[in-house]
Amino acid sequence: MNIKKVYVLLILAVIFWGTSFATAKLGMGSLSPAQFLFLRTFFSTIVFFFILKKVEPEKRKIHKEDLPYIFYLAFMGFTGYFIVQYSALYFTSTVNASLILGMSPIMIAVYARIFLKEELNVYRILGMMLCFIGILAIITKGHLFGIFKSKTLFGDFLIILDAGMLAAFSIGSKRILQKYDPFIAIAHINTASCILLIPIILIPNFLSPVSFVYMISKLSIKNILAALYLALTCTVVGYYGWYTGIKDIGASRTAVFNYINPLVASIVSIVMFQEDISRYTFLGGLGIIAGVSLNNMKISVGKSTRSAS
Repeated sequence: MNIKKVYVLLILAVIFWGTSFATAKLGMGSLSPAQFLFLRTFFSTIVFFFILKKVEPEKRKIHKEDLPYIFYLAFMGFTGYFIVQYSALYFTSTVNASLILGMSPIMIAVYARIFLKEELNVYRILGMMLCFIGILAIITKGHLFGIFKSKTLFGDFLIILDAGMLAAFSIGSKRILQKYDPFIAIAHINTASCILLIPIILIPNFLSPVSFVYMISKLSIKNILAALYLALTCTVVGYYGWYTGIKDIGASRTAVFNYINPLVASIVSIVMFQEDISRYTFLGGLGIIAGVSLNNMKISVGKSTRSAS
């Protein structure tokens, strides 16, 4: 693909992802996070279905032995991940959520050290320290000893958990994404997530106190449009653009575009919710971005060195 088109797709992807926090917060309304997520995955499953119909049967097929792992990834990267994220938005600001979630590459480095025995060098350690300091600044607003009095504490910790789930998904998905076309793999993972959500939303439970059957008649235009927007832009277009970037310009150069995400999320939050961005939130966000940059810069340098040898 033309390099300019790749860059346009990547910019669109991160802009759409940057708007997702505010859209979800605004669009959930009276729906539970699980119910709203079902709407999103249902709409995107329909879109993926028509897209995959144009792909050769052999290329769009997932082998039976990979199905259990597809469902595991569906839980870690979609069902569990978004239920936690959408739940967090009840207790924290969309600015905090987007900035803290930006630490996921650092979590990936930690997971890679524990499970893959990858090297944890001084650059990554410094990056982790910067991210940790940044998160503390965001959560405490500069009052370290008042951390447990923070109004957003529970939501912020849920987003940290979310970053851990995203890291687990990123590490775990490598096996599937190397075996299948990434866009096709994501389509199947999204569909598996939709299937996982069906019993959760139909049978009343703590994630869905009222059956979705009852809530169908109460769906508002806002619920539907928000879920449809997230399905089309963040799931279908977003993942297509992201994996096109990885394929055409490489993972390291693609990862740089993710730094636009918190900026977009912050601007949208200020406009839509008049959320306040304190100097500690700003400095904490810079700390997280700097930490992730340090981590990614070393990865890029390491890859260049190995390629040259």
